[in-house]
Amino acid sequence: MDRCVIWGNGHEYECIINQIKFEELKGNIDVIAVVARKNEIFGTKRDGYPLIAKDELPKMDFDILIISTSAYYMDILTEACELGISAEHIMNGQAFLLPLFDYTRYIQLIKEPVTILSDDCWGGIIYHQLLLQFTSPLINIFWHKDSYCKFIQDPLYYLKQPLELHTEGNLRENVYPVGQIGDGDRRIRLEFIHTPNFKEAEKLWEKRKKRINKDKIFVKLGIDATDENREEYLNVFDRISFPKICFYSGKTSIKDVVYLKRFEWSCCQGKGMSSVKYTDYVRSMGFLQKDIDLIRLLNGEKDYIREE
Repeated sequence: MDRCVIWGNGHEYECIINQIKFEELKGNIDVIAVVARKNEIFGTKRDGYPLIAKDELPKMDFDILIISTSAYYMDILTEACELGISAEHIMNGQAFLLPLFDYTRYIQLIKEPVTILSDDCWGGIIYHQLLLQFTSPLINIFWHKDSYCKFIQDPLYYLKQPLELHTEGNLRENVYPVGQIGDGDRRIRLEFIHTPNFKEAEKLWEKRKKRINKDKIFVKLGIDATDENREEYLNVFDRISFPKICFYSGKTSIKDVVYLKRFEWSCCQGKGMSSVKYTDYVRSMGFLQKDIDLIRLLNGEKDYIREE
């Protein structure tokens, strides 16, 4: 059971307090205090929890700080870190509102951050949706499937290789920089589609490499059934030893490859919807969370499918 402190007792506190009480009943957490502004402390307790000012936090023994407000989350996070509380002990309280939220599973993703390797922006979207810190180097990078499939077969090798310039970016000509890593047949390209020049891309790449968790890597791959190299990519995916998922709009017996039935439904809704791409569909959290328990998925559990 984690001893928790809640920072903030405004409107968003009211939105999550029922779920917090539920987690207490389950025996997952024990809330020992609520942090409020000094001029907003009118009594000694709120919902049975002692009310304290933020300067009392360093004296307290607790496991997790729950920041209840999303509007001021980054400001409070900065204040908490200045008080000596590490990021591994802080969670965004709005996570209590996530579909099928379970504290014990979610807090594992805080205490042991997962590094998502994704062939598109799916990874970044998942971090945003689950209110988790970004712990992946593959943010804002466009991949050609061949390069990505080489990368996920031995990511730790590639992350040790120096990033070299392939082609420079040019904002005036709307050209982004392209880098390359590896040697010979193992050489791959990284296209930094949201970066103005190679110097900035290299800086961000080196910064993001430092935040990976080598002990908890998760691989995502997406393949369209019309891709002429689909069998080759599926075979590569099958050999990956990390926890993984492949979204594939076709049929295969390979483990951890999923086809989501709701995709068929989405393609039949309204005019023009038949052009919806499978890769676009799995990046739509409104759809995806109806199909998949994302918290179970990232924790490596197998029973993550919600709708079959």
